Amino acid sequence: MRSDEWNVVVVGGGAAGIAAALAAGRMGARTLLVERAGFVGGVSATLPWLGFHDQRYQRVVRGLAGEFVETLARSGHASPITLDPKCGSLAAVHSHYWKILALRLLREAGVTVLMHAVFVDTVRSHDRITGIVVESKSGRETITGQVVIDCSGDGDVAARGGVAWEKGRTGDGLVQAPTLVFRLGGIDDDAFRKACQDPAFNYREWLAPYPRLFAQMAEKLETVDTYVLGGFAGVVEQARRAGDLNVPQTRIVGVKLHTRETPNELSVVMTRVLGLDPTDVDSLSEAYARVYEQVPELIRFFRTYVPGCERAHLVEIAPMLGIRESRRIMGDYVLAADDLISGARHDDDVAMGGYHIDIHRPSGSWVSSTNVRAYGIPLRSLIARGVDGLMMAGKCISATHEAIASSRVIPICIAEGQAAGTAAALASLPGRDVRSVPVAELQSVLVDAGAELGLDELERHPDADSWPELPFEETKVAPDAVIADSAWLT
Repeated sequence: MRSDEWNVVVVGGGAAGIAAALAAGRMGARTLLVERAGFVGGVSATLPWLGFHDQRYQRVVRGLAGEFVETLARSGHASPITLDPKCGSLAAVHSHYWKILALRLLREAGVTVLMHAVFVDTVRSHDRITGIVVESKSGRETITGQVVIDCSGDGDVAARGGVAWEKGRTGDGLVQAPTLVFRLGGIDDDAFRKACQDPAFNYREWLAPYPRLFAQMAEKLETVDTYVLGGFAGVVEQARRAGDLNVPQTRIVGVKLHTRETPNELSVVMTRVLGLDPTDVDSLSEAYARVYEQVPELIRFFRTYVPGCERAHLVEIAPMLGIRESRRIMGDYVLAADDLISGARHDDDVAMGGYHIDIHRPSGSWVSSTNVRAYGIPLRSLIARGVDGLMMAGKCISATHEAIASSRVIPICIAEGQAAGTAAALASLPGRDVRSVPVAELQSVLVDAGAELGLDELERHPDADSWPELPFEETKVAPDAVIADSAWLT
């Protein structure tokens, strides 16, 4: 039993949790990371990483996120960071080598990682969160910590600790549609690339109103092996009308991948469940049943209808459902869409983002997107309101339904985790509350660790001028295909 107190306790070993625990451990804080699975990485070990740059190709995320992907790239286990006109930038990451690297870095930093340990309750004394309760093969135990960081993705620590939270969009509470990601191998790179370069396939719907930008991007596809897909609506509709596809998605969504050991693969992000409640076990269980049924149907679709995919085969199904939105913990500041659209900066910014507001509609067949300017994420959005001793990072930070649709992507979550872990260490080592940590001191430590806070002018990618850049106010295009929502609502 762990009866002694930790400086920092992190719940959840996804991207944000890894970064929070690693940052705290490297600061010398006695740190425990609690993870319910048998590996660390969470959803970050199932997806390409999007959003190192904003849509003007300014670098908004550095620090640990950059260290991770650059370390993997040196050994051939990640692609170079590639620019993208909608997502800013992306990198393909070899999922298993990422899990190996993350665990090694945590152990080198002195972090204790508790695997197959399920968080079950929060310990609260008056207005202070003092620890958590976990269940494992060793039984039930209480773990105390000076600062607890909720990186559960679902705001579990906050919810069990009586801290205010919100979920879903205003009005009906529905969250963004989740996805079970899977990878296809055996892609004919040349044939698939040529289809993407053909305007008739409309592989990237955002570029359709701008023929010059599409031509520029088509030319870029000759020079990159990793790129985003968001289109092919006509092909999807053809399969639907022929009775060969019956899923709540009208576009091919995913990423063409390429690393040294995983060349010419597709990460398919097309499974969908509408009406999910990610905090309800019955709803989650039904969601898994539905998305697993969609996988073989989608594989047949790719083989039959998509050029270059005739010999595609299933490589891997992600070990967990990708939940884009769950509980959002209310903090001292609630990050809102206006902050993102205006590119707001705050005196206590400890991380940055620049990914578009990408809402996979809770009751719809496609996404809604709003462009943003490079924005700051304040420390106050990482501190739980009304209590001491509780911080958060990842998709459960203090933000609105719209704002979380940008700040939820992996590099930004890593930046939030690095900030939260650093702040927690600065607070716990001298035994003070997080709110009493001088912001200037925290920002200085983060900058020294390589984080990007926007304190100086942001650096544009050296190749930025040769890449297409979408206008901030984009032309709205009528969707190529729309399907009724009701058939898939749970």
